[in-house]
This record gives sequence, C-alpha cells and structure tokens, in this order.
Amino acid sequence: MSPSLPQNPSNAANLKALIPQAAAFAEKAHARQFRKGPGKVPYFTHPQAVAQLVAKHSSDPELVIAAYLHDTIEDCHITFEQLESQFGKRVAQLVRSLTNDEELIASEGKVPYMRDKLSHLSSDALLVKLCDTLHNTSQSTSLHQVNNYLKIIRVLGNRKDLSDVHRELISSIRYTAAARHSAGALTISKNEY
Repeated sequence: MSPSLPQNPSNAANLKALIPQAAAFAEKAHARQFRKGPGKVPYFTHPQAVAQLVAKHSSDPELVIAAYLHDTIEDCHITFEQLESQFGKRVAQLVRSLTNDEELIASEGKVPYMRDKLSHLSSDALLVKLCDTLHNTSQSTSLHQVNNYLKIIRVLGNRKDLSDVHRELISSIRYTAAARHSAGALTISKNEY
C-alpha cells in the first residue's frame, strides 16, 4: 500500500499553497529552539529538512505540510485545534499521530515506545516518521542514539503494508547509520555506557 494522494486534484493546488504557510508557522513556533548537539543550530532546520525529504518521496502536499509541523504539538504547545483550523483535519491528525507521549516514554522506555508507535502508524504518517528518522540519523553525533534508531526501525520488518518508498527510506536509514559508524562521526557520552 502506497502513501495516499489527495482526493481532489483542484484541492491539491489549494493545499500546495499552504506549504509556505506551514513552513512559516513551524519556523515561528520553533523560533527560540535549537537542535541538540554542538553549536546553536536553529531547530527549524530539522522540520525543514524533513519536509524536503517528504517532498522528494511523495507528491502529497498534506504530507509535506505535516512534515513541517510534525514537532509543533510536542515541542511548541500548539494544539490539535490550531493545526486543524489552519491546515485541515488530515494534517492535524497526522501531526497528532506523530506526537510522542512523554508519559508513556517515561514508563515504557523510548525504544519500546517508538517500536510500538512505528508498528501502528498509518502508511502516510510512517512516511513522515521515516523521513524524520533519516534526518535525525544523518545529524546525530551519538553512537547510542544512532543504534537506537536502528533498533526502532527493526520492528518494521513485521509490517506487511510497506511500500517501495517506505523500504527505500528504511534502507537509507540503515545506510546512513552504517556510514556514520564507519566515518567515526559518532561519540559515546558518559551516560551511554
């Protein structure tokens, strides 16, 4: 099953017009946030990169919009209702499905929680999540974190609904992780051993 396309072609043009609005919304929402790691890299560079990856792998504008907004509920105190009113119900639902439940992460552990989450995401949300994971893998300097990404995506071997795009993204994550390992780009922090 491939990620879905917009139902109405004329609606697709209207949705494409919302992409720059979603980018501006996400940039404003993440304005004073920075990526983890060395330097003060503005956080918005992450959803922007994820949206570019999604656009490369899908022609569905709502998936691109959701990619820009994927961390806004979780990190910016943006509500489902705000997203729904500005970007529509499907986008808001995608973002909500991509939002982590911090209480469950604390009780279950991040890797088990994320493995369960990936097992149950819709095909469309999974495409966004895999683009998110690919970007995070390519940017991480932590051996522990990269190894966790590999443990998390391993669960996808049990899913029967993976499209060729999903499989390509999974391969890209594995390849990127292996390249980062062999390049020595990863470090082990004191709390990782």
